[in-house]
Amino acid sequence: MTALDIRATRPASVLAATVGIGVHAFNHVTVVVQDVWRLIATPEAAGFNPGTVYHPISAVLYVWLATTVHSGRNAGRIAITVLLAFQAVGRYFVFVSYPEVEVRADLVTGWALSAVVLFLLWFPVESRRHFAAPAA
Repeated sequence: MTALDIRATRPASVLAATVGIGVHAFNHVTVVVQDVWRLIATPEAAGFNPGTVYHPISAVLYVWLATTVHSGRNAGRIAITVLLAFQAVGRYFVFVSYPEVEVRADLVTGWALSAVVLFLLWFPVESRRHFAAPAA
């Protein structure tokens, strides 16, 4: 099997990780929609916070990283790993700041999804082989 063959057939673990990254992107888009909706519906209750800038930028970044991971670029795998590590730290501070059960459920679900994505990208032999192949 050549490097081109390895890239042509994506392992199931890489496909599942790509979908997980896409779910992260979708979640960030929904937060942006909620922020815009809040601004339109109740401008007096809408506020500006770091997430107002972070979520739209990261939604685009997640889509880009999903495509690079899907294509088998190891740099994409490394970049999503770093992003998810920083995001895990950020989630901790949001978790402490917002005691609402809905917020915390979203955060814990996001942590779990990130853990699954990272596992799928780094531990299955097929994934490691996929990212070790030279770029086509």
